[in-house]
Amino acid sequence: MRHFASVAAAWMLAVSAAAAKPYTIPNTDVRKLHSRETGADYQLFVSLPDHREKGKLYPVVYMLDADYSFALVRNVVQHFVEREDLPPVILVAIAYPDAATNREVYKMNRTRDYTPAYVPDGGYGPAYQKLSGGGARFRAFIAKELVPYIERQFPAQPGDRTLIGHSYGGLFATYVLLTEPSLFKRYIIVSPSLWYAQRMTFALEEKAALAGIRPDARAFFAVGALENPQMAGDLSELVKRLESRNNPRLSTQLQIRDGERHNSVFPGAVTRGLLTVFDRPEPQAPATAPSSPVP
Repeated sequence: MRHFASVAAAWMLAVSAAAAKPYTIPNTDVRKLHSRETGADYQLFVSLPDHREKGKLYPVVYMLDADYSFALVRNVVQHFVEREDLPPVILVAIAYPDAATNREVYKMNRTRDYTPAYVPDGGYGPAYQKLSGGGARFRAFIAKELVPYIERQFPAQPGDRTLIGHSYGGLFATYVLLTEPSLFKRYIIVSPSLWYAQRMTFALEEKAALAGIRPDARAFFAVGALENPQMAGDLSELVKRLESRNNPRLSTQLQIRDGERHNSVFPGAVTRGLLTVFDRPEPQAPATAPSSPVP
């Protein structure tokens, strides 16, 4: 009898394992896109609103570093959309084939695409820095290839675009804000690597101001209080410079987030950033409390 019970238990376990399926995120898709601008292959992780209205177009939120940003941001957005704190949006995260399982591929591609200038050392080291400086080509890929593709394939509202970037991704997002700000309507920039190329971002800001580039955008900036002090210092200086230009069309907000390091700051910062850069409905009054206790 004991032997029969053991066999039965093993059989039930085998049946359960065979029936198990991996969890998949609803209303998501993975697309492939080759870029003539960069010569690279990309994967696009796309999430559509759960409840779409026929004929309606939706804002698009673009994300860098898809392998850690996509699922996190998708779940945050879904939580707030369901509670009417955010409008329904389309999410598009730019990924690289094999980057999720191969750190070399991850570091190689983001060094190539997210850095706006070639620098022979620093970053992940010379082996990766030899690929650096592709920011302008990556920006062109987004503007000329990615955005048109998304707006052809999905119900995307033309011109209503947000960019999210962290670390090197934040450096790239800052670069776009300063060089082609109209590409996005909103920016969420977390712990940008403004130290890169001897703080070249500050020269770009000065050049943009002299050229009369006046971004029409909402920009949320965040950095962890426990990061290298240079990170918070550089970002504070950049935001102060942007605000000194007295551009009424550019709305900026900076948060130095207590208790956060470079690797921990992103989840909370991107959540607050989304709630900051999007218009939200007026808060509803709470339900009236009963005048007497309910038995």
